[in-house]
Amino acid sequence: DEGEEVEENAIASNPNGRFLKFNIEIGRGSFKTVYKGLDTETGVAVAWCELQDRKYTKLERTRFKEEVDILKQLQHPNIVKFHDSWEAENDLRNGKMKKTLILVTELMTSGTLKTYLKRFKGTKINLKILRGWSRQILKGLQFLHTRTPPIIHRDLKCDNIFVNGTNGNVKIGDLGLATLRRQSYAKSVIGTPEFMAPEMYEEHYDESVDVYAFGMCLLEMTTNEYPYMECQNAAQIYRLVTSGVKPQSFDKVESPLVKDIIEGCTRRQGDARFTIKALLNHQFFQED
Repeated sequence: DEGEEVEENAIASNPNGRFLKFNIEIGRGSFKTVYKGLDTETGVAVAWCELQDRKYTKLERTRFKEEVDILKQLQHPNIVKFHDSWEAENDLRNGKMKKTLILVTELMTSGTLKTYLKRFKGTKINLKILRGWSRQILKGLQFLHTRTPPIIHRDLKCDNIFVNGTNGNVKIGDLGLATLRRQSYAKSVIGTPEFMAPEMYEEHYDESVDVYAFGMCLLEMTTNEYPYMECQNAAQIYRLVTSGVKPQSFDKVESPLVKDIIEGCTRRQGDARFTIKALLNHQFFQED
């Protein structure tokens, strides 16, 4: 029966044959398409991500290759495991070659914090869940920031924080993608403006930009509303962010402790923000 055949076929592999790509699409973003994959060495399912083609400069490619080597070494319960990356060339019908950048990572089956939040629409997320998620995100960031040299995520948001639905584990993903987008940051601000600290626009920044983004994630988790919904475009957000105006949703935060954390994470000056250590010692995390 033909119908049976459609099920699952391996349609590509990486250069050394360890990772297989199947004909099953499991996710799609503006920037990438994700397929189901398999690690033939361990027998574990993985995510095979193909990044949409845009012309990467030599510098970007070199930087990314260096970053891949670093990312492959990272092992932490709150970081999505990064397995490998390479560039594939596909023949197009017109005789030209098309390059695709492929990343293989741990497979997160329950989706992102963003999709998770949608299930809670109309209900308040209780503080215990919020505390658990936040603590795990901070531990993941703390791990990244204490590497030598420190790894700055630069594009943290609820869209790339993943949840395991069966045990509530939270992991930070999409590491390394910011490197590929860095060249275009200042020019077109291709980051996620709602989560970008003011100094990101200047391109002089350190780990505290991740603290800022964490504050905005916490705001979104608490209110279940995207920050700066009141703005029509990125330029308006930029004006508010750089003049230190908080999103309107900030006023809807009920818990004084959560409000204090968000305020301390999203201060205009990076050196005035909470450190991750200070956050993990914050009164909010002492309960439970």
